[in-house]
Amino acid sequence: MRIAYLLYLGIVGIAATCDMSSDTGTKPLPKNMDYSFSCIDSAVAGSETSKAISNATSIIRNLAIKQKDITDSLQNAWGNAFQEDAIETKTFVLINNPAISAQLNRVMNDLLAARDNPSKIKYSIYLLNDSAINAFTFGGHIYLTKAMYDKCKGNTDLLYSIIGHEIGHSEKGHIKKTIQEMMITDDIFGEDKGASAYQILKSLTGAFNQKNELEADYYGIDLAYKLDKNICATVQFWNEFSKTENQYSKLEDLFRTHPFSKLRAKCLEDHIETNFHQNCVTPK
Repeated sequence: MRIAYLLYLGIVGIAATCDMSSDTGTKPLPKNMDYSFSCIDSAVAGSETSKAISNATSIIRNLAIKQKDITDSLQNAWGNAFQEDAIETKTFVLINNPAISAQLNRVMNDLLAARDNPSKIKYSIYLLNDSAINAFTFGGHIYLTKAMYDKCKGNTDLLYSIIGHEIGHSEKGHIKKTIQEMMITDDIFGEDKGASAYQILKSLTGAFNQKNELEADYYGIDLAYKLDKNICATVQFWNEFSKTENQYSKLEDLFRTHPFSKLRAKCLEDHIETNFHQNCVTPK
């Protein structure tokens, strides 16, 4: 079953779907934005070997299935099937809390309205009964664990960046690539073996997806900035989260889909200072 292997794409009983795009009430981004990924060049994900493997993986993927064949509506169809299967197999349990649902949908709708060149993906958001601090997305469905929501209590600015990050995964085409990889494993290994093959693929290329995570971080911060939120909130979050993490190691980094939190905080701090001229001050 491939449900468990989708959860890495990450960070409410009644969920609204929407396809909103408007710049009403938002401020423009600064001109000539610089999106640098040099901050992860010292990590495994930035090594020349990793970049070469990542490029080869992309070439194979694009030869097997054209990206244009993965439409926004098809992504939604995969997302619907994923959720139906997850609920049926009790892979996760949704929490029905109308007040939290209303808040999450309000935040999500604000962010969707702030997009430039929006996709036609229909989005919905759910709260999961889970003690892990996590959020993830697939096929337009955004999932926030109760632990992550509790972490954002009293810090709505952070909530905007976290949900904006998940929107970024879809808007930047990361989910499209994931669906391509799943379709390839089905074609090569057969549908009954696709999940195991995909698990292997994930393990081998985990570190090479760190750039996608950072790109989604940038996207979420940019949307939060347009909505006049405190964009340093996410830097503070990752600095705090790093205190529970192991010290950086290249071996562990090889199998990580997300950058180490301390490195991630520094990347975001640099992005904010370079483009928005705000100093978030990462502790030494």
